Amino acid sequence: MQRLIKLFKEKPFISSISLTFSELLYNYSLLLFVTQMYSAEDVGRWFIFFAVFNLSINVREGVLYVALVKFSSGKNDKTAHSTYKTVLFALLLIESIIGVVVLGIGYADIFPEVSALLIFYPIYSISNNCLKWIENIHKSKGELYKAVIINLTTLCLLFSAFIYIKYNPIGLPDLIIVLSLLYVFGFLIGLFSISTSKIFKSSFDKKTFKNIMHYAKQGTLKAIFGTLASRMTLFISAGILSLEVTALLGVAQRYLVLILSLSNAIQLIFYPKIVLLFEEGNFKHFKLEFIKTIKRVYTLIVPISIGFLIIIKPLLNILHGEGYGDSFHLLVILIISAQFSPLGAFFGSYTNAIGKPQYSTNVVIINSCILILSSYFFVRYFGEIGTVLPLLVTEIIGFFFIFHYYQKYEKINIIYLMVITPYLYKVYYRRARQLYYSKFKKSV
Repeated sequence: MQRLIKLFKEKPFISSISLTFSELLYNYSLLLFVTQMYSAEDVGRWFIFFAVFNLSINVREGVLYVALVKFSSGKNDKTAHSTYKTVLFALLLIESIIGVVVLGIGYADIFPEVSALLIFYPIYSISNNCLKWIENIHKSKGELYKAVIINLTTLCLLFSAFIYIKYNPIGLPDLIIVLSLLYVFGFLIGLFSISTSKIFKSSFDKKTFKNIMHYAKQGTLKAIFGTLASRMTLFISAGILSLEVTALLGVAQRYLVLILSLSNAIQLIFYPKIVLLFEEGNFKHFKLEFIKTIKRVYTLIVPISIGFLIIIKPLLNILHGEGYGDSFHLLVILIISAQFSPLGAFFGSYTNAIGKPQYSTNVVIINSCILILSSYFFVRYFGEIGTVLPLLVTEIIGFFFIFHYYQKYEKINIIYLMVITPYLYKVYYRRARQLYYSKFKKSV
């Protein structure tokens, strides 16, 4: 165990990949269970519930990860502990407001198909976010291996719940309660991995709270528009087409996360690093780090996308049951769209690091408005395939906004960084050959 922890500390990329893998393992275990245990209509309802929960996820990224790293990295323990406490307070405040609104919508039965699920939204969201608060503390400190352990512990609890539910079937509302309890147990266990008493005894920092709420405001705007946009087709497909189509789209969107997971793993290392570079005033290295990272992301994501398309079609029916293979043609278009997604994510990290999150927020809002307005048209006139076309169109439009920003303000040519990818494979091949001849041929 000590050797493994040492490896994680010395190799940040390995620890970030492990963390991403543990998160994917949890999410896809839950996905497989739901698609196998419930009807297509129930699966459609489940994805609509998670479309609402996505709002919480995006706010959490703005408040928890972005603000927490920004205001605790490189700080002494006293300041860091105060930041952790202030972030938790801000998070619970925002989540309580969102939870009351969603609970009210569910209680009023405005959307009868999912009202029974929305009523339990607050306990699910708050318990999940409290667990993620602990995980993000470890991310901000570079202790990713602790976050991995927490995720694996939660996964073990999930499998235990699955075994029980398999022999004692329950409805979707009860499943949400079970998952909420699971997060509460994970949170209580996770408290032993942080300086809990020091954090709660630390002072509440009003200045940090004000700064965090600035990021929270930008994160909330992104969350509202981004979630509405990215999940609008789920709601529209349920209203115009059917819950079965919503289930197919939901499965395709979940598999899209696999393509982007490697990019997200790299971003876990990238963001804290550029925050420190910016705070130190090392702007030249700051920009070079961004260019190097974007190149690395595209040399990885392009071949992975191609390989994924080759193997995934036969697996859909095997893993999820007959009928889910129809998700493949939706997934093809989503994967094409995914080639532009890393630029948006890293653009957000870049502008957050320089203290100007409003730049990425503006792009998200413009893109989201375009996607929301076009979603009804595409679904109405193109049917099932129209559920994924709006994302492709808006990703392309967003790409040109981001290209313009980097070209005008940073003198970075994003198109060049993408086009150079084939040449980089040639460079990597030459390096691999040199390594082979220097390390192995000499020993023969």
